[in-house]
This record gives sequence, structure tokens and C-alpha cells, in this order.
Amino acid sequence: MSSHSLPISSLLALFFLVVLTRVPTILSVDDPRYSICRGTLTCGSVSNISYPFWGWNRPSYCGQTGFELRCENDITEIMMNENTLRVLDIDPERQILKVAREDYWNGYCPSKLINTSINYDHFNYGLNLRNLTLFYGCYSPITPTFSVFTNCTINSTLTDMSYATRNMLSDPRYSICRGIVVVPVYDAAAQDLEVNLMTMQAALRGGFELQWEADNDKCRRCRDSDGVCGFNETSNSFTCFCSDKPSETTCLPPTEGTF
Repeated sequence: MSSHSLPISSLLALFFLVVLTRVPTILSVDDPRYSICRGTLTCGSVSNISYPFWGWNRPSYCGQTGFELRCENDITEIMMNENTLRVLDIDPERQILKVAREDYWNGYCPSKLINTSINYDHFNYGLNLRNLTLFYGCYSPITPTFSVFTNCTINSTLTDMSYATRNMLSDPRYSICRGIVVVPVYDAAAQDLEVNLMTMQAALRGGFELQWEADNDKCRRCRDSDGVCGFNETSNSFTCFCSDKPSETTCLPPTEGTF
């Protein structure tokens, strides 16, 4: 035996050392979707947003259809039908999304008159809201709830803009208006508008709240099992991404008392 040869015991020890150093590497291999969907969304003042929202650094399988967020010049936006809504705040615990009409953020004269509409498959309007109705190009008398506010140039056409903080859409006098746009605002903001016309921009920028519900209980159970909430785009259903593979429910077997 060469003087440079290692004894059998040393060779065995070296073998087990190599194996043991490789085991953690093998066990730590994650499902890439698990790793990717652990990342959160941050854009401007909106931060640390996860399921059911997705966008830019979170692929579509990290959230649900209808919850895509965009980041434009550090402004978080969400599209609902024809409306681009500026996201002012997201409260994951209460499932509340606070938004404002982007086309009314800097004025009252948008390039296109579009009524406010939301995706009722996922959202409902929050509480303490009132409809602010904006009338364009009407020939209506001034009343306590209907005030001529300003003139607008829309598509190169000069028109007056008036507003009401009460429901007046059933009044036939306003059926000949060139356009009518309804924008939800907080009830307190509408009350301010009834006594101070100059609070119009503040009312519009104050936005309104939307309530969402998206597999909240399933997602909670998934997170409690160290999983990451996601979406199976093939079956169009919730999925729980685990470190090794997806699950329909949780990453760990349910323990006694879990339901």
C-alpha cells in the first residue's frame, strides 16, 4: 500500500461528507412558481402587494384574472372595462381597493366621456359612497342640486359642465345633454361639494373604495401551510404553490383540528 493512500475509514468518511454536503442542495430545489410568486408588487406609494394581484414582476399565474396591476411612471393602475383607475391604496386584510378615475385626476374635461364601470365578477362598491353626476352640454336651469361649474373643450368642442350630487338622471330635462358621466365619491366629499364648488377636484382625487373577494379562505389556509397563493390557468381555479409542487389546498397534510 502506498504511503499516500488513505485508510478505508477515511475514504468512507470523505464519501459521506460529500453526500451530506449535497443533500441540502438537492432538497432546496423549489418549484420556480413558488419562488416567483413569493415576490410582491411595489409601485410608487403602493407596496408589498400579492395575491390576487399580479403584474410586471408577478406573472399571471400569481394572481387572478381581473386583478392585473400596471405601473406607469410610479403610478399603480388597474383597468376595468374602459376605465383606467389609479390605485391609491390596497388593504389586503379588509380586501379593499381604493381607486380614482385616472382621466379625472387632473381636471374635469376628459378627452372621452366614459361612465364609471367596474368588474362585478370580482369587485363591489364600498360603503359611504355617493354618485357625483357630471353633465356636459346641457340646457338646464340652476337648482340647489345642479350647478353650472365650468366650460370644457372636448374634442375641439366647447361645452359647459355641470354637476349634481343627488340622483337626477330620471329628470327628462337632462336627456338632451351631450354627455353624462357618473363618478362615485365619498359621501363626505359630496356634502362638501354642495356648499363649496371649489372642492370638485378634491372629491374626484379622493376616489372611492371597491371591495373584493378572491378565494380568501383558501389563500389563508395555503399561507398557513407555508404555501404561496396562485392560480391554475388551465383549470381556471385557485392553486397553492409549494416548494416542491403545486397543491389544490395546502402544502402540509392537515393536522388534527384543522378544517
